Amino acid sequence: MANINQPLQDKVYTGVNVLDFSGVIAGSYCTKMLSDLGANVLKVEHPKGEIMRKVAPMRGQNSAVYAALNFGKRNISLDLKKPEAISICKRLIKKYDVVVENFSPGVMKRLGLGYEELRKTNPKLIMCSISGYGQRGPASNKPAYAPIVQAASGFDLTYLNAQNDPAKPLNMGPPVGDTTASLQAFGAIGAALFYRSNTETGQHIDIAMIDCLIASMHRDLQSSLLNEDVGRQYGPIATKDGYVVIMPLSQSQFINLVKCLERTDLLNDSRFATESVRFENYNELMTIAENWSANLDSKQVLETFEEAKIPCAQYKTLRQAVNDPQLRYRGLMMEIVDDIGSFQAAGTPIKYSNARPNGNTSVSSIGEHSVSTLMEELFMSEPEIQQLIKEKVIFQP
Repeated sequence: MANINQPLQDKVYTGVNVLDFSGVIAGSYCTKMLSDLGANVLKVEHPKGEIMRKVAPMRGQNSAVYAALNFGKRNISLDLKKPEAISICKRLIKKYDVVVENFSPGVMKRLGLGYEELRKTNPKLIMCSISGYGQRGPASNKPAYAPIVQAASGFDLTYLNAQNDPAKPLNMGPPVGDTTASLQAFGAIGAALFYRSNTETGQHIDIAMIDCLIASMHRDLQSSLLNEDVGRQYGPIATKDGYVVIMPLSQSQFINLVKCLERTDLLNDSRFATESVRFENYNELMTIAENWSANLDSKQVLETFEEAKIPCAQYKTLRQAVNDPQLRYRGLMMEIVDDIGSFQAAGTPIKYSNARPNGNTSVSSIGEHSVSTLMEELFMSEPEIQQLIKEKVIFQP
């Protein structure tokens, strides 16, 4: 067991080099998580910049969303339509452990940067491809962003069916499709690095957003496959000034709940006699709880349930959540810096007992590290680099 008083050692992914061809969210968040844990991530970006640089909210001409997904990464700007740029990528790949990309399936191969081609240069290379529907299959070439895949996967209608008054599919909220795929990719890359440490062999990882979403809907998927409706809804109950959510799942929590409600008669009610029967009538139990909570302020309700050790929470805005004392204690939010100044973004949610996160909080401009990368990693001369700039193969600010 680690001594909690000893100084934190190297970052988890110190020495791991990642070449990041991704954009938008799914790929960028995956490589951001790798960077958070110390990987050296070099983002390859088109001279005009990727689409996320124009996504609101904006700080002047800078997207706060792009910054939050890409801080801590270096940036080289290449026009991948030019053969010289592809040659640079292949030379870089000799020095990199991982490639992450989320182009449409087949694009990397057409560029001459497909896995089979790259592994000739670097047999230990791990390549992770993230797409909407996977690299192969009848739907693999369909264009897809998170809202498209969330609709196609059944995710949105599953959430609709969990509402009390469904009318039509919900508008998309947070990009769950992108983020779920990012998390799977992040874990898969870590597993592939472990596999490589034992076998000296790299591999290609194929992540499909639609697979990830469907695999994440555990109870709902089984209910659908077995054609058995589970009507239990974990949702809000009203108070005088808002809403709270409670989850009295265990027998002891149920006993404490009925005491709070001053309804100990429910202990002898056949609808709630056992845990399994109580689950079948869970919505009815919540209606009874709401009859009590609707006459009290949220603060009173929460204090009562918390004292009784019943899991509960008030519905908060994101702004309220990130300013909560627990979140501040965890140190999730951090100051990142771009060419305008500093602002807050989420850092890594992962805490290790004996490793530290990446301390680089700067947001690179397009091509900020183009020249230094070519000079320091490929040992190119200044005249060679200036010629590439002149021919618009590379871009530097």
